[in-house]
Amino acid sequence: MTGIAAIDVLIVTYKTRAEILTRLLQSLVEHAGATALHVAIMDNSLDAAPRESVRATAATFDSRFASLRLSFSDANLGFGKANNALAAGAQTPWLLLMNPDTALLPGALSTLLSHAAASDEASAAFEFRQTPFEHPKNYHPISLDTDWCSGAAVLFRKNAFDAVGGFEPKLFLYGEDVDLSWRLRARGFKLKYVANAAVLHESYSEPGEIKPAQVMGSTLANVCLRARYGTWRDVRVGFSMLLREMRVPEAFPGRRKALRDNIFKAFGQLPYWRRTRVAANEHFQPIFAGWDFERRRKGVFFVAPPRESTPKVSVLIRTHKRPQWLREAILSVERQTYPNVEIVVVEDGEPLSQPMLETEFKHLGERLVYRSTGTPVGRAKAGNLALSLASGEWLNFLDDDDAFYVDHLEALVSSALQLGVPGVYGIAWEVPTDIQSQQPLRYRETDWLLRFQMPFNHVTLWIENFMPIQTVLFHRRLYERHGGFAEDMDQLEDWNLWTRYTLEDRFEIVDKTTSIYRVPSCNDTAAKRQDLLDEAYRDACARQLSMQARLSPGLIMQAARSSHALNRPPTTAHLARKLAERFAIGRWLLRRFLAHRLTTPVGS
Repeated sequence: MTGIAAIDVLIVTYKTRAEILTRLLQSLVEHAGATALHVAIMDNSLDAAPRESVRATAATFDSRFASLRLSFSDANLGFGKANNALAAGAQTPWLLLMNPDTALLPGALSTLLSHAAASDEASAAFEFRQTPFEHPKNYHPISLDTDWCSGAAVLFRKNAFDAVGGFEPKLFLYGEDVDLSWRLRARGFKLKYVANAAVLHESYSEPGEIKPAQVMGSTLANVCLRARYGTWRDVRVGFSMLLREMRVPEAFPGRRKALRDNIFKAFGQLPYWRRTRVAANEHFQPIFAGWDFERRRKGVFFVAPPRESTPKVSVLIRTHKRPQWLREAILSVERQTYPNVEIVVVEDGEPLSQPMLETEFKHLGERLVYRSTGTPVGRAKAGNLALSLASGEWLNFLDDDDAFYVDHLEALVSSALQLGVPGVYGIAWEVPTDIQSQQPLRYRETDWLLRFQMPFNHVTLWIENFMPIQTVLFHRRLYERHGGFAEDMDQLEDWNLWTRYTLEDRFEIVDKTTSIYRVPSCNDTAAKRQDLLDEAYRDACARQLSMQARLSPGLIMQAARSSHALNRPPTTAHLARKLAERFAIGRWLLRRFLAHRLTTPVGS
């Protein structure tokens, strides 16, 4: 049951092909369930042929929805202004915006509506996940909060939409969804990314496609939003980026002229955007990262390879006196889009988490395996117990304070099967976390950083661990052949494990951000943790020297030539960055510096 009896569906078309609109409308019919859909279509085409095509397509669905209204604009109003007009005639408390080139995938609508129905009034927007190319903007894997919602496929509470005045009419195409999202957040509303609810979206015909309308619309919108939400310095940076873009070789005819026109448009509209400024507050801080408005996960055009089977994956979680953190870790596994998952929890010590598991996760049944050691035995022994309890063909560790994005296992399993390797690893955010309360759990996260992003290299791995434990998926034959953790190690035991597992094999990187891991944000705590790691590193290195690798000389030579650790000795800038990262003010300054360096040419 969704709990939502009826919604309005708003669709803005412009020279839309009949088969594309038919696909969307048919998917709405098939997935509506018990929810009444009031569909409203506005066509922005000015030519007779596309208008007639929309009219004929809509007529075939006229009796298949609770209602269907079709209107034609006198001019091309653009995305936001047309949706505002449709929203004015809405009949329900919910507005579902769908691009005409989208289509609901099985279960998507019911999943999204169930999530919306269970949310509080402060949650104003619920965004679908787009496939095959997921938008790379970040979302929190536990709270599902996101900085802004794409207008391509999103559900709004109408009262929240109306409270901020809907879309900004001066933004014709691109950026209007960011602006609306930021105004909602500034009013205290929250935005949710429902990653388990997916739609097909033909956003790109091929990876890396250059879309002139996107280049033009997004660059203009960026400068305008800098004027509304940023400082005068942000505005100057925006105009400087436009000027730099004009010096980039043209990726399509007319690019340079259109960018020059954007400079004049943005300058002419500057008084309006400054007059309608929206200030940052406790709920909202704007992010200007070059042409982007958010932290971005890697993997813009990553598509999980097709797979013929879904072998069982066991996710192994070690925990110690932290039921609240464990709850979040399990939630991130439960939300996985991959269907065949077993969760193995080993509690190092007393069974403090057992009551929580038996009440909140009872529905997982045999998919959840729990064991406590009674008395503390340490991380390595607890990990080995988890390995012995696992029944999956593939294994993945997850520390109790870390989390997966919903497609972590889908991306890793599919890639491992396609590549035919016994181990793969994704990319993870390192998230400095200030724990404010353990019960109830409250924490503050700062300065997310993509620290490790390098392809697999044996020599580099022998010198440093670039694979955080939760990023790695490995086949159980490695465990059966090489055993588990060295039980006399309680730090860097995973580095030792990965080294032993790749003495005869190699892992491969999956170039997408699929998880997060936490580190202390408190300077004193971080320094003590680093001291322990430095001491453990010396012991781990001594163990590395005793291992025997069965690799060909050619492979070793190739690894040596491409090793990050051997061929890129620390520079002054690298050492300065490592020093800065040890302190909160240094991490903040580093993040600000990197944000202003992210000015990659758009559409080039």
